[in-house]
Amino acid sequence: MNNFGDILIWLALFALSVSSAGYLVLCRKKEHKAALMAARIGFVSFAAFMTIASIHLMILILNHDFTYSYIVQYSSRDLSLEYLISSFWAGQEGSFLLWVLFGAWLGLLLMFRARKMEQHVMLIYNLNNIFLTILLIKQSPFSRLLFPPPDGQGLNMLLQDPWMVIHPPIVFLGYAAFAVPFAYAVTAMWKKEYDAWIKPTLPWTLFAFVTLGAGIIIGGYWSYKVLGWGGYWGWDPVENASLLPWLLIIALIHGMVLQNKRKKLYKTNFILAVSSFILIIYCTFLTRSGVLADFSVHSFVDLGITGWLVLFILAFLIIAFGLFFLRLKDMPASKKGDKINFLSREFGLISAIILLCVSTILIGLGTSAPLITRLLEKASKVSMQYYVDTTLPLGILIAFVLSIFPLMTWGKNSFSKLTPRLIFVIVCASVSGIITLVSGYRGIGVLLFSLFAGAATCINFFLAAQLIRKKIMFSGAAIAHLGVGLMFVGFVASSVYDSSDKALLKQDKAQNIMGYEFTFNTPEFLKEGKGFRLSLPLNVKKGESQFAALPDIYAEPGSNGQTNRFIHPHIQRGLLADLYIAPVNYDSGKKESGFNKQIILKKDDTIQLQNYELTFTGFEVSSMMGAADSENKDMAVSANILASYKGGDPVNLKPVIIMGRTKSPSGNVKLPGPKEAYLDLARIDATTKSIILVYHEHPDAASEEDAATLASLLIDVSVKPGMTLLWAGVFSLLLGGSIANVRRS
Repeated sequence: MNNFGDILIWLALFALSVSSAGYLVLCRKKEHKAALMAARIGFVSFAAFMTIASIHLMILILNHDFTYSYIVQYSSRDLSLEYLISSFWAGQEGSFLLWVLFGAWLGLLLMFRARKMEQHVMLIYNLNNIFLTILLIKQSPFSRLLFPPPDGQGLNMLLQDPWMVIHPPIVFLGYAAFAVPFAYAVTAMWKKEYDAWIKPTLPWTLFAFVTLGAGIIIGGYWSYKVLGWGGYWGWDPVENASLLPWLLIIALIHGMVLQNKRKKLYKTNFILAVSSFILIIYCTFLTRSGVLADFSVHSFVDLGITGWLVLFILAFLIIAFGLFFLRLKDMPASKKGDKINFLSREFGLISAIILLCVSTILIGLGTSAPLITRLLEKASKVSMQYYVDTTLPLGILIAFVLSIFPLMTWGKNSFSKLTPRLIFVIVCASVSGIITLVSGYRGIGVLLFSLFAGAATCINFFLAAQLIRKKIMFSGAAIAHLGVGLMFVGFVASSVYDSSDKALLKQDKAQNIMGYEFTFNTPEFLKEGKGFRLSLPLNVKKGESQFAALPDIYAEPGSNGQTNRFIHPHIQRGLLADLYIAPVNYDSGKKESGFNKQIILKKDDTIQLQNYELTFTGFEVSSMMGAADSENKDMAVSANILASYKGGDPVNLKPVIIMGRTKSPSGNVKLPGPKEAYLDLARIDATTKSIILVYHEHPDAASEEDAATLASLLIDVSVKPGMTLLWAGVFSLLLGGSIANVRRS
């Protein structure tokens, strides 16, 4: 069904094709004013159409237009403004639109910064956007429904977090930026200008590194803060999918610096620029083709674009490496006899590039295991231990490189001149090793990692301080390397030296757990959105200090008829360690506690629930005038329920949902009988004539027939040292990349 949104996307594709045709003419004939005007106007029009399409989708979401399938799937009337906005990119179709939108905006800047290379760079860049726009047409967020529901399914509760509002846009901004180094690299092959592309590309490469890195780190922080499992990186295949191109872009940055300074790695840098971009598409294929559906909680289902993604990968591989092999004989090579000294900054950069590439290959093999094993036999994935065993030795070597080679200058270094600095390295490593051994010996691998991570942190802190005093613009690399050292120390401390324990707390009774005194106070039962939130207040004491912790459990009916349950931990942050408190299970102490019990009924169904008999007899729909004008109407949908208590006279109850501009919450109704028990109408399905009700009791309203036992809470308590160092490290890493970007720009 054609609609305004789809028309805009088709117009964007047409404008992009005009732009590409104009740039193709310019590639053959440099001076052609008409072609240049057509190319630029075409791209500006493409960016304009994509911007209007994005604004159009956002307006549809904010106005709750449930005639669109995408809006039904990812939004609902009860969402707050920030989560309504984030529902734009909650699904595959919207995230592809966001990706193309950022590509269009970055292209406007690229068009006027590429200068003499504009026609070639923009033509290659346009090809990427053409493919993405075709994917967007194939799976459009503007698909219409013949029979729209009164409300949407809403946004997954795990995504209703401020960090997940900003995480996807930052990631897709990074994805869009990866196309720029690729376009410049292919242009260099095309025009045989093997040096000219490095300087204009380096700022874009640093920008891609910072943006995608920020997205990865925000995702890790969200996992730590929201999911309740206590970790920040689980080696999930979808998590790895963003990490792989990011590792290669870091290798490319180091290679570009070496080519710019020492005229080396011409072929390597081209391969890195192409491979990092291809990895973006390949990892998109992995996460959106359904290959990882059984192996990752983050994976998308296959929407029928798998073939297009494979074609996308093959097309760019053929274009890039076809040119590479054509130009292979013409590309500069290192001069004979021009050997790299082991005591030089060049050797450190090459070592870092090799280690990052090997890391990418090993992590990539683990991430691709479900695809590889599916081709050979039954699909399966590697264990987390695989990643630990493969990345720990590489981490040790990277930390070693970071603790030695930043001290060296370009060209040959004298060992005698390095000796005073190497003594400083040994002292730093020794201090780090002693602290590690005092904390407990965990194996030679952990000890070596700690030694060199500590040394890398101290050395790069010293270098960063020196460079900041001279000129802050030259301190970017040292600050970034300091961040890596701090991250490594944080990795070791938080993953190897953490401790945890589970305990069952009885209400109002103090209990000692891991040196802390916990008291479980009266819980609070709250209606929120489509579900219920159980707030679980705790008083925590250690010595003279104490604080209030407020973890909670949220439950809501899911689209599959099951109840979705979400745990929100409490994190008490400290300078040396975090105290992580995650609720595992709550028991009200009643017989058959009715906390958020979900009931699915079709018309004329009768069920027995505890001492109640419930019969669903039908719907009632009514319209109410909105406050502003007669055109703004709210709609009240109620379900007629006949309810009787212990065989008594039935009472007609009408739980209701009010839908419209006022965004009123659903109303609950009290069931007959002595208990404080209620029914909420959570969802209706007019096509199957069924409803989802939620039965709940107030936690403090147990009747005499209930067992009068104390409420209890099972909690998981963890002490996680080094988390402050970890977050400081990732901030320092991105800060250093940003400073370097400003300098190179």
